[in-house]
Amino acid sequence: YSVVWFVQGNGFHVIDFNEYQIRKGRMFLVNPNQINNWSYADNCEGYTLMFAKSLASQLGIEFLKPYIDVEKQDTSLLQLVFENLIRDCKLDNDDLQHKIMTSIQYFYSLIADKVHDEAFTSKNTAIFRQFKELILTNDFKIQSMDKYADTLHISTAVLNIICQNLSGISAKQLLLDLKLTEAKRLLLYSRLNINEISFQLGFEDSSYFARIFKKKALLSPSLFQKKYRKQPGKSCKHPL
Repeated sequence: YSVVWFVQGNGFHVIDFNEYQIRKGRMFLVNPNQINNWSYADNCEGYTLMFAKSLASQLGIEFLKPYIDVEKQDTSLLQLVFENLIRDCKLDNDDLQHKIMTSIQYFYSLIADKVHDEAFTSKNTAIFRQFKELILTNDFKIQSMDKYADTLHISTAVLNIICQNLSGISAKQLLLDLKLTEAKRLLLYSRLNINEISFQLGFEDSSYFARIFKKKALLSPSLFQKKYRKQPGKSCKHPL
């Protein structure tokens, strides 16, 4: 997990091929397995915090929004938390791990209301996280929504409600979005051909995969790869 907070500056941050503007006070929240890169001005200043998935699970941390805008009255307290983390990381004593964990937990408590909307509950967030993990770790096969719901011990209707509340889209659309984001990553950064990518992501019919991909990306997989794949000696454009 990573947190990047800009206290000043401007530019753009791309998360899972979606572009967001960098501005003063904006804090970006990136979950594991998300693709992200930056383009920002030289005058940017701020803080970066990274921590392991195991710690996030232990503390119940899950980012459901790509960014939040920190209000002016909250800036001083959050800066103090980050400065304390920087100071603690330089220490070498038996309490270091406990101090850092406590500081991260306190930091998350300060932003939790902004990260989650009114539909948030810890149980629903846990189910939502488990559903995404099932999608991302179950390569080579796409299950039916009934199968995913059974694995999570809930009904398909409840799974859809949770996904709608926490992501704004249905469970099926979330599955396709996550799979197609991974497809973009593989098209740009792997040596797999399109048929191999289709199979790895669980699409039994590569032509169906190509149609779904084109509908989402507005380009066929081959044209997307040709347009955005980094060539030797050339910079890679951001596929937005």
